Amino acid sequence: MKIKSGTEELIAKYLLGDITELEKEQLHNWIKTSPQHEEFFNRLRTNMSFRKRYEAYTQIDSHQAWKHFNKKYCQASVISILLKYAAILILPIIIAGGWYFYTSSEKQISDNLTLGDAIQPGIPKATLILAGNYKQSLTPTYPKPVKVNHSTTAIAQNGTLIYPSTPSINIDVPQKQQTEMIENNILTTEQGNEFRVTFEDGTTVHLNYNTEIRYPVKFSKTKRVVYLKGEAYFKIAKDARPFYVITEQGTIKQYGTEFNVNTFTPERTEVALVQGSISIIPKESTREQVIKPGQLAHIEQKGNNISIYNVDLTPYTAWNEGRLIFENRTLENIVEILEHWYNVTISFGTPEIKQLRFTGNMDRYATITPILKAIARTTDLRINIKDREILITDN
Repeated sequence: MKIKSGTEELIAKYLLGDITELEKEQLHNWIKTSPQHEEFFNRLRTNMSFRKRYEAYTQIDSHQAWKHFNKKYCQASVISILLKYAAILILPIIIAGGWYFYTSSEKQISDNLTLGDAIQPGIPKATLILAGNYKQSLTPTYPKPVKVNHSTTAIAQNGTLIYPSTPSINIDVPQKQQTEMIENNILTTEQGNEFRVTFEDGTTVHLNYNTEIRYPVKFSKTKRVVYLKGEAYFKIAKDARPFYVITEQGTIKQYGTEFNVNTFTPERTEVALVQGSISIIPKESTREQVIKPGQLAHIEQKGNNISIYNVDLTPYTAWNEGRLIFENRTLENIVEILEHWYNVTISFGTPEIKQLRFTGNMDRYATITPILKAIARTTDLRINIKDREILITDN
């Protein structure tokens, strides 16, 4: 059945429990215009047949169960409508051996969610460390000049540190002067922070929380080299000089491309290539491994191994676009990300809760409340917020 986008949105809001009284009336009027509309709507909101059919599939692997069930029984309109219009969509894959759809009422949600003041997302903030360990705090203020060495002034504005564009270093200058010109700066972010930097060659880097990047104020004539700990999204300016990102596990080499680098997992560097072509060199090796757009590479510190996967990169790069996307991730893993970004502490009443799996898409710059509401809608968990501490328990 073909449905107008406005009606799709009303249906999605109803299923997600976010519909207003006026919108309910509009939806009711649409339902009553034809028996086909009423039958279609009732099929969407009735979840018992969905649940029974899904339970029949749970005798096999849970991931395959969802794939088979979704393909055979979930009307495309059900999932596509929700994905298209939900500001935040969380679907548990397996909960206590069954599958739960959006059936909780607003009253049930409020009973399961005790809110304090709204917890805001992270903000653009960083620390710039200069020679002599001199530190400057950078915040999202009006354009502000920042002295980055004895002869160079950058501009900090709108959460970005912008270095002045300069030509390559002249190799004919005296060695002492050249050493001063390639003096390193360090830019760091803490929990609940992010920041951007534009290098003198035009390359832009978006730093996630708990990240450190070390780089020269001016790159050398032959190469561009930075050192990274944490997570950052790179847009490399095209240049004859190769650009190197060095982590504890290895080196990423490229000339002009877009990619994400994540070192949060111990002893691993994860590289997601969006555009262009890059090569990866493990720390104790000279062998270069080329990866292509749409591929995810893991550089493992143990054994200097490189593993390459063809995946949908969206969940790995969405944070750079202002989204947090999870695909079949445990609640424990999701909570770790939320703790870092919202600067909160989240604990569980029982270890079993940590293993619940979710797929979701949320606004990275919204308060934490929508995602907690979504969890409350789709589970029988109780969520209590006090100051910056969140407790998730069985109801």
